[in-house]
Amino acid sequence: MASVTAMSVRIAPLSTAGTSRGTPGRRARISPHTRTGKIARPVPPTVRAVDDGGFGAGVATAGTDNANALDDHVPIDRFYTGLRQLHASPDVFIVDDFITPNQCDSIVAAAKTRAMDQSPVVYAGWTNDVSEVVNIAARGPALWIAALSMLAAASSNGAGPGVLINGAVAYALIVGVAAAGAGTYVKYKESQLQGMRTSTSCALDGASDGERAYVAAAEALMPGSVCEKFEAPTVIRYQPGQKLAPHFDANRGADVEDANRGGQTLATLLLYLNDVKTDGGATRFGRLNLSVAPKKGQCLVFFPATAGGDFDERVEHEGTEATEEKWICRIWRHERTVPPPFGLPNGYEP
Repeated sequence: MASVTAMSVRIAPLSTAGTSRGTPGRRARISPHTRTGKIARPVPPTVRAVDDGGFGAGVATAGTDNANALDDHVPIDRFYTGLRQLHASPDVFIVDDFITPNQCDSIVAAAKTRAMDQSPVVYAGWTNDVSEVVNIAARGPALWIAALSMLAAASSNGAGPGVLINGAVAYALIVGVAAAGAGTYVKYKESQLQGMRTSTSCALDGASDGERAYVAAAEALMPGSVCEKFEAPTVIRYQPGQKLAPHFDANRGADVEDANRGGQTLATLLLYLNDVKTDGGATRFGRLNLSVAPKKGQCLVFFPATAGGDFDERVEHEGTEATEEKWICRIWRHERTVPPPFGLPNGYEP
């Protein structure tokens, strides 16, 4: 299993607010997205599984004329046993006892047999950014320099085919320089982003009892969602002091950048594999003033994009700095079939 690329997360800067899918926003996937110049936000209250603070199962999303189109996510069984709604528009759910404690332990045991490497970081949305730079250069500086080159050639040698050739060469050179510069910036940004994610992780293959129970429960929770559209379960371990900066799980550039792994991420199922009794290590949704403390066997469910693949920036989230060891396992549900090595093995049955 190619675990290095199978578990990327997308991290984004504050400048993404107000953009829509396909718009060249400044996101990095921490696959984490960069977050420089943070604006201080109040720390939200932490929700624990033992609280009754959900809306309850069966709550409709938005059945009025004021419904937000971004709330049209992949369907879930709102009467699934243990399901509670923590937030509406965007919908965030928690499912109690998604799998048993022993099944959680079997997932941790499976992960411990593999190399737990530092969780990778990818600059998500880089295709949009490179395209924007190249388009700006092509519409502006390249045209002006090409025109000046043509004027200089005409002044020196008179009118003729050489004038057009000089202009074309100058135009291509400037566009090429812009593309190369944008590519260099992407590499630089990826190197800078790695510090935003300090956990270790590995991708599994669905073989353990806990993984099979997890995949089967995910299919049951999301009617119509088959395991062929799931990324293979990814286990992430946080040791004290480790964290994951605010990021998005969806990718504005998914059509190109995630084409080989099923396209856009439509749903995230985040399974907590152990209890975290201290305040650190919560999953925090900064824009929703919602923070969820890990509880063994619980599964946090939210939707990074609509059923049609439209990016939803409202569900930006982070893994706050751990104060004790934390184990989680993540499944991403994609738009299309996820082939191995990113997805589960061919012919897999939970």
